[in-house]
Amino acid sequence: MKKVVRWLVTVPLGALLVIFLVANRAPVALSLDPLSTAAPAIATPALPLWIWLALFLFTGVGLGAAAMWVSDHELRVRAKADRRELSSLKKAAAAAAPAVAPAESQKED
Repeated sequence: MKKVVRWLVTVPLGALLVIFLVANRAPVALSLDPLSTAAPAIATPALPLWIWLALFLFTGVGLGAAAMWVSDHELRVRAKADRRELSSLKKAAAAAAPAVAPAESQKED
C-alpha cells in the first residue's frame, strides 16, 4: 500500500518537475543588486533556470546536512561515552562472573 501511494505521489511530482524544467530553458541572470536593475553591480552569468534551481537545491541539501551533523555532535559524544561505559561494565561483569560461580556451586552441595 505504501509503495502504491509513494508511486502515486512521486510520479506526478516528477512529471511536473520535468515539465517545469523544460518550459524554463531560457537563460536567466540573477541580480543581487536591488537598487539598479538595468546595470546591476553584482550579477551572475546567464544560465538556464534549471541549473540555478539545481544549484540552490543541492546547496540547501548540503547546508541542511551539515547543520544536522553539527547539531548532533552532543548526541555522538554521549553515545561514545555510553559505549565506553557499557564496555567497562561488561568487562567488570565478566571478571566477577567466575568468582560468583564457585560460590554458588558450594551452596548446592
